Amino acid sequence: MSEQAQGVQARHQAWLDQGRFMIQRCAACGQHVYFPREVCPHCGAADPEWVAPSGLGTVYSTTVVRRKPEAGGDSNVCLVDLDEGVRLMSRVDVQPVDAVQVGQRVKARVLQVEGRGGIVVFDPAEAPAATLPTPVPSGPAASTSPAVQTPPALRALRGSAVIAGVATFGCGEATGFTEMEVLARAARAAVADAGLTMRDIDGLCTASVLSTMWPMPVTEYLGLNPRFINGTMVGGSSFVAHLLPAMMALQAGQCNAVLVCYGSTQRTATFGRSEIAKARRVMDPQPYETPYEPMQPLSAYALAARRHMHQYGTTRRDLAEVAVAARAWAQLNPEAFMRDPLSIDDVLKARMVSDPLSVRDSCLVTDGGGAFVLTRADRAASLPRKPVYVLGNATANWNRQISSMHDLTVTAASQSGREAFAMAGMTPKDIGVLQLYDAFTINTLLFLEDLGFCPKGEGGRFVQDGAIAPGGRLPVNTNGGGLSCVHPGMYGIFTLIEAVRQLRGEAGDRQVPGLSTALAHGNGGTLSSQATAILGTADAL
Repeated sequence: MSEQAQGVQARHQAWLDQGRFMIQRCAACGQHVYFPREVCPHCGAADPEWVAPSGLGTVYSTTVVRRKPEAGGDSNVCLVDLDEGVRLMSRVDVQPVDAVQVGQRVKARVLQVEGRGGIVVFDPAEAPAATLPTPVPSGPAASTSPAVQTPPALRALRGSAVIAGVATFGCGEATGFTEMEVLARAARAAVADAGLTMRDIDGLCTASVLSTMWPMPVTEYLGLNPRFINGTMVGGSSFVAHLLPAMMALQAGQCNAVLVCYGSTQRTATFGRSEIAKARRVMDPQPYETPYEPMQPLSAYALAARRHMHQYGTTRRDLAEVAVAARAWAQLNPEAFMRDPLSIDDVLKARMVSDPLSVRDSCLVTDGGGAFVLTRADRAASLPRKPVYVLGNATANWNRQISSMHDLTVTAASQSGREAFAMAGMTPKDIGVLQLYDAFTINTLLFLEDLGFCPKGEGGRFVQDGAIAPGGRLPVNTNGGGLSCVHPGMYGIFTLIEAVRQLRGEAGDRQVPGLSTALAHGNGGTLSSQATAILGTADAL
């Protein structure tokens, strides 16, 4: 078959099967490209040419995935920066497998794997460090960009919609329920909380890991006839990202009441987390990462944590502070799934899964449903509950694969946060409580930095000594978060629900006094999509 009759992925693999490692170089801008693509991601020129790289590179980050011997045993997963200025996921063939160091020089070779063909692996090299090309970000460098200019039409949406009702159902274990039933229970309760009926709902936003066409069965099951439908699926940030499109639809008069809902029974369902992971390999293929058997999504976050530790001196104890703070909040929340005491030493001694992240650095696996209802703000006076206004919302996405992330210590939250704050006309100093998507302990540190609550690299020091726990200087994840309260697979909707409960003054023993503002932040994929919402009471308008 001629090269012209093959796509770039097939061409790349064909060369690997022949023992050759090839990358691309754009003739128009001169940048090297990896993974191979039809179009240069830097300048948009078509058909980058194929070239043989030097094979020399430097380890950018590394993790050791801990598996039982019968499952293949421990193995390292590394991100390597080639001297040509591109990054790829691979492994370094060393013994012991945890002997790899960030900054280590390595040399590529092609390994033939039975049933899989050629893959690129690396060996330690004595080559001197290269003067690397100036890296070109694959996404906007939001942290260094000029001030956000919010269009007048977007500013006009500030405070135009309120969250009128919220509810959860089945958080923890919902034995005997399907994910649709869990969703429906939460949806019905949220609609009632808003003082409405299902017949009042004419807008729907929803997403699911298991179904690409999820809005259709939800519409059918709930008996809705929505005039506005949004099924955008960008992982766990989806439900925070649904806010702005729903606000636009409400303002345009397309609909009057939007139900945003989610349900999952990943803990008790027969089709659970491992089956979902297998399905994703087919439905969401990542052929340039999967061959190295990272334990995704955990290993991606472990790579980010290792890089943050290397670059800024962050410690495992700093990460443990996040888990302990979340548990302290969870102990005040009767809905939280894990409420047992948790100490710093408990986290540090916990079973390692993909270092430096242990089982206690990782989110729960629970069931749970959540829902909220949005209406126009002009209906606020007629609502049975205290209205919570949406003051700002923005979504950003720079990458899908962790190996395509330009800087593992800077996420797209640095863009979504800046834009949400600009729309709200606020700064981090104006925020009373934070609800952050804490799938892993490193998330909280990254988002505190990227959202502007502390300087880049200072997240670890910022959370020390219980600073984000009850009684600390900044309340974070007051329900216990995904680490201790609930995590059915996509946690984003629960950040909004907890923010609303806090602003209404309905959080019981965990209530933060005197609140008028809150920030809810969602994360999707492997530090991929980011969505930020700024909420406030009438006092914040």
